[in-house]
Amino acid sequence: MAYEISALVLIGLLAAAAVAAIYIGLLNWMGASYVVRCATCHHLTLSSTNRSRETCVHCRHPALMHPIYALHHHAGVRVVDDGLRY
Repeated sequence: MAYEISALVLIGLLAAAAVAAIYIGLLNWMGASYVVRCATCHHLTLSSTNRSRETCVHCRHPALMHPIYALHHHAGVRVVDDGLRY
Protein backbone atom coordinates (compact mmCIF):
# COMPACT_ATOMS: atom_id res chain seq x y z
CA MET A 1 0.00 0.00 0.00
CA ALA A 2 2.77 2.44 0.93
CA TYR A 3 4.64 1.56 -2.26
CA GLU A 4 1.67 2.51 -4.43
CA ILE A 5 1.11 5.79 -2.59
CA SER A 6 4.79 6.78 -2.85
CA ALA A 7 4.78 5.89 -6.55
CA LEU A 8 1.71 8.08 -7.13
CA VAL A 9 3.28 10.97 -5.20
CA LEU A 10 6.48 10.64 -7.26
CA ILE A 11 4.49 10.61 -10.50
CA GLY A 12 2.60 13.72 -9.38
CA LEU A 13 5.82 15.58 -8.50
CA LEU A 14 7.44 14.69 -11.83
CA ALA A 15 4.33 15.81 -13.71
CA ALA A 16 4.27 19.13 -11.82
CA ALA A 17 7.96 19.70 -12.55
CA ALA A 18 7.41 18.97 -16.25
CA VAL A 19 4.48 21.40 -16.44
CA ALA A 20 6.51 24.09 -14.63
CA ALA A 21 9.39 23.60 -17.09
CA ILE A 22 6.99 23.95 -20.02
CA TYR A 23 5.58 27.20 -18.63
CA ILE A 24 9.07 28.63 -17.99
CA GLY A 25 9.98 27.75 -21.57
CA LEU A 26 6.83 29.47 -22.86
CA LEU A 27 7.59 32.58 -20.80
CA ASN A 28 11.09 32.59 -22.26
CA TRP A 29 9.65 32.25 -25.76
CA MET A 30 7.29 35.22 -25.18
CA GLY A 31 10.07 37.36 -23.73
CA ALA A 32 8.61 37.61 -20.22
CA SER A 33 11.34 35.54 -18.55
CA TYR A 34 14.89 34.68 -19.59
CA VAL A 35 17.28 31.97 -18.45
CA VAL A 36 20.59 33.79 -17.91
CA ARG A 37 23.87 33.21 -16.07
CA CYS A 38 24.63 34.86 -12.72
CA ALA A 39 27.45 37.41 -13.04
CA THR A 40 29.04 36.26 -9.76
CA CYS A 41 28.96 32.47 -9.82
CA HIS A 42 27.75 31.63 -13.37
CA HIS A 43 24.81 29.48 -12.20
CA LEU A 44 21.76 29.46 -14.45
CA THR A 45 18.97 31.67 -13.07
CA LEU A 46 15.74 33.34 -14.21
CA SER A 47 15.61 37.04 -15.03
CA SER A 48 13.01 39.44 -16.37
CA THR A 49 15.60 41.03 -18.69
CA ASN A 50 18.03 39.47 -21.14
CA ARG A 51 21.05 40.49 -19.04
CA SER A 52 23.04 38.68 -16.39
CA ARG A 53 21.90 39.18 -12.82
CA GLU A 54 24.39 40.48 -10.25
CA THR A 55 23.57 37.70 -7.78
CA CYS A 56 21.34 34.66 -7.78
CA VAL A 57 19.72 32.43 -5.17
CA HIS A 58 22.88 30.28 -5.08
CA CYS A 59 24.96 33.34 -4.12
CA ARG A 60 22.53 34.77 -1.56
CA HIS A 61 21.53 31.49 0.14
CA PRO A 62 24.21 28.82 -0.45
CA ALA A 63 23.17 26.74 2.57
CA LEU A 64 19.63 26.37 1.22
CA MET A 65 20.70 25.34 -2.26
CA HIS A 66 23.63 23.03 -1.34
CA PRO A 67 23.38 22.26 2.41
CA ILE A 68 25.92 19.42 2.60
CA TYR A 69 28.50 21.33 0.55
CA ALA A 70 27.96 24.47 2.65
CA LEU A 71 28.62 22.54 5.88
CA HIS A 72 32.10 21.51 4.74
CA HIS A 73 33.13 24.62 2.78
CA HIS A 74 32.85 27.89 4.68
CA ALA A 75 34.71 29.98 2.11
CA GLY A 76 33.05 32.63 -0.05
CA VAL A 77 31.34 32.03 -3.35
CA ARG A 78 33.52 30.21 -5.84
CA VAL A 79 33.60 32.07 -9.14
CA VAL A 80 33.94 29.91 -12.21
CA ASP A 81 36.12 31.40 -14.92
CA ASP A 82 34.40 30.16 -18.05
CA GLY A 83 33.88 31.99 -21.29
CA LEU A 84 30.18 32.01 -22.03
CA ARG A 85 29.28 31.42 -25.65
CA TYR A 86 25.73 31.87 -26.86
